[in-house]
Amino acid sequence: MITCQRVVFIDSEFDAKKGRGERPGLPVCICAIEVLADGREIEHRLAAPYPTRPPWDRGDPYLTIGFALGAEAGSMMHVGWPLPSPAIDLYAEYMVLHNTEMCRGDEGKQPGPSLIQACRRYGVASMDAAYKDEMRALAYTKTNHTAAEITALQNYCLDDDCRSTLRLFRAMRPYIDFLRAPIRGAFMMQIERMRWRGIPIDMTLFRRARQHAPAIAAKMRGEMNRKLSAEIYFCGVFKRGTMFRLMQQRGIPIPVDPKTGKYSCATRLLKPMIGTYSEIKTFYEYKRMIEALGRFGLEIGSDNRHRFWLNPFGQKTGRNNPSTATLWGLPHTMRSFMKPDPGMAIAQIDLGSAHIGIAAALSGDPILMADYLSGDPYKQFAVAALGITNPTALQRQVYKACVLGRIFGMGADTLARNLGITRDQAQRILDQMSARYSVLDAWLKRVLVKAAHIIPITCTLGWSLSASGRMGEERTFLNFPMQGNESELLRLVFARAGDLPIIGCAHDSFILEDRADQIKQTVWKMQQVIRAASSDLLGGFKLRADCDEEDITYYPDRFIDKREREDGMQHWNWLMRLIEEAENDEGRGRYGDHGRGGGSSDEEHDTRTIPEANDESTQAEIGV
Repeated sequence: MITCQRVVFIDSEFDAKKGRGERPGLPVCICAIEVLADGREIEHRLAAPYPTRPPWDRGDPYLTIGFALGAEAGSMMHVGWPLPSPAIDLYAEYMVLHNTEMCRGDEGKQPGPSLIQACRRYGVASMDAAYKDEMRALAYTKTNHTAAEITALQNYCLDDDCRSTLRLFRAMRPYIDFLRAPIRGAFMMQIERMRWRGIPIDMTLFRRARQHAPAIAAKMRGEMNRKLSAEIYFCGVFKRGTMFRLMQQRGIPIPVDPKTGKYSCATRLLKPMIGTYSEIKTFYEYKRMIEALGRFGLEIGSDNRHRFWLNPFGQKTGRNNPSTATLWGLPHTMRSFMKPDPGMAIAQIDLGSAHIGIAAALSGDPILMADYLSGDPYKQFAVAALGITNPTALQRQVYKACVLGRIFGMGADTLARNLGITRDQAQRILDQMSARYSVLDAWLKRVLVKAAHIIPITCTLGWSLSASGRMGEERTFLNFPMQGNESELLRLVFARAGDLPIIGCAHDSFILEDRADQIKQTVWKMQQVIRAASSDLLGGFKLRADCDEEDITYYPDRFIDKREREDGMQHWNWLMRLIEEAENDEGRGRYGDHGRGGGSSDEEHDTRTIPEANDESTQAEIGV
């Protein structure tokens, strides 16, 4: 417990260099309002050259408060100041308090608020939006500000931003959880530190791929048509109706989009089916590559480092929600554009089967806990259900689909569709799971009862969501405790390990970069942090933090995602061949017709009866 006698409300003005992949510019000014224990205020107006430590840092503890503290963290790193602790970010606290309110729309979560919008929500006086835009433009568009311009920016920074933040804090104060808020504040600053480091990109190869992306996409469209023996793309345009007819002809059930109630071949709905139907696997992999090539642009700075806004708290589950125009938004094959610099190494640490581990810990199911700790819970379930010792890869995949599907609210109809079996067979597998993990099953039912009674589902560090009473919310609330607490774990890990050289993260993995001779020690430290954080979050239950030798990449090798490695790098090698072919074609003057885009212009919806898939060979192998 830290007791602070002073509170510092901080803000800074700088060129954010948005969309350029660069670090933000040197702050034009850093200002703060320091509130003493007796209520007196001290105003601080700083500009370059900055002191070695902030003037309000006088050795005793103080609480730092800001709105979107990542911006101020960048300014502090620029001038060499340590990041403050404890700190509270009112943007993060707003997102925690109003998550349910922001998720009421059918289109998902609304964007996070600006400082002005947050002040309006709490009835707090704030600055004029036009004046704010004018001052920000002044900070962004110049590097050699005059003394008068610096004074104007300091006045705005102090009298408007800092003062608005102070008023907003007083309005929000009764609702803030002061024990957990500093974790979120540290997280907001540490993800900015991660963004500053950036992800190293092999720019020579990336430029070649970007230059020839239209030609490569055209060849991929042609190859997909050839493999599926159908004109899925016609004149460069995706024909959804053709894909529907192909699926019907081959006995592949067509998913129904739960949002629209219409048939859909969206890749997000087809993904669970790729292990069952070879045609769907081909379509899924090709379609994602073609779509990625159509928007093949990353924010990469002049230092060849990829940087982007993580959009923290951007999903209703508390997960980050960055743009798809990032390395993590591309198909996993394309992550091999990441390559360590000379003398450096990159490591990926994976939270193995994190959803299962979290479900086991939260429900207290002793059998699921034991299966998770065995290292392969899906294999253990298959062994118990089938009465065998060595299940095949397909059998394991089936029981994995069942476990994850049940946690995510999947019923027998959807499971049957994804696995290509009958509904009765799917229900039998679900019943096997309920019998084996009876404690988990009872806990999931209690989650649904709480949601039905509009009782908030709250994660360990306070992230919560309440039902709206609309139909079809069950899946959200079944998986919310797992995804929400996984997000809480991510924040806690960042708060404790931000000084380790993290350069990237997904919801269940971390990417670190360090000198080649230090990377293994850095990985070990990160694993210790993850295990300790999960233990604290989950009542003593530790999640795995996997990083094998093959998960470490040393220069001059390039990073390879685990799924691409397991696939023999066939898609990456194919992409490299297509780049070379495009360059050869260009050299010979053969440009060809690259077609139009990758979007769908085929708006028809096929409403004919969908044949039931009934692959007897699959059913025989999985033992149903």
